[in-house]
Amino acid sequence: MTDMSEHAASEVLDLFSKGGDLGAINTSLALHLYELAGQLGRHELQEQLMEHAQEVAQDDEERGWVEFEIHRQGNPDKESLIGLALAAEKSEHNKLAAAIMHHIGLMALASSDIEEAGVFADRSMRLRELANDRNGMAYGHALLSHVAKAKEDWDAAEMHCHKRMELVGKDDQARLETMQDIAHIKATNGELEQALAMMQESLELAEQLGDLDGVIVARWGLADLAEISNQPDEAMIQLSGAMTSLMEAGIPAPDVLKQRIQKLTT
Repeated sequence: MTDMSEHAASEVLDLFSKGGDLGAINTSLALHLYELAGQLGRHELQEQLMEHAQEVAQDDEERGWVEFEIHRQGNPDKESLIGLALAAEKSEHNKLAAAIMHHIGLMALASSDIEEAGVFADRSMRLRELANDRNGMAYGHALLSHVAKAKEDWDAAEMHCHKRMELVGKDDQARLETMQDIAHIKATNGELEQALAMMQESLELAEQLGDLDGVIVARWGLADLAEISNQPDEAMIQLSGAMTSLMEAGIPAPDVLKQRIQKLTT
């Protein structure tokens, strides 16, 4: 939940669900609130929102988004999702079809079926381009970059990252994630100076945004680069910084971080 605090998110949900009357909330908003309610563990409200989304769906496309969300939240089999995607594509509901195919690609990637992940990621991207869905294309390039990294095609992985960077514009959160992806790719390719500069820039952006996850990823990456460059003192500085950030947030440091710091001190 990077865009708002948990307290603010709860207030938003309370605003829309006060008294149990969801009023004039449309299907699209109901589905967005459904996801937010799930993140906050408000499962009773989730059920109400899903029922409402089904009730107020205006056409086949909106009903398709509801069906996709129901599938996505359950444990869908691939064939049922493919059928849903093909039906959406046949009806020229390209954004919906692209989103479903993107999800299938993610499922395939998670199960290490890299070739299948690439097939569905490519097909999803073609539909997003057809719909001129810039936001969707940004997500698509992120998935295609992950597929390329799984194939160890680092040039393609970086190319998709740069295309994503062009699309996200002023979305600082997406810029941060993409910047860190590019830094990792450059480090893998041995372009250490460029990787260092980009990871340092990502740390500054993460601190500016107050993004703890981004800070930890950046400091971990900077520690990696310091160790590769035989700079154990710098690695210790970065790992200690990560430890401090976690302590300030009231989060226990993971064992892997403690072990890495201990290794540098022995």
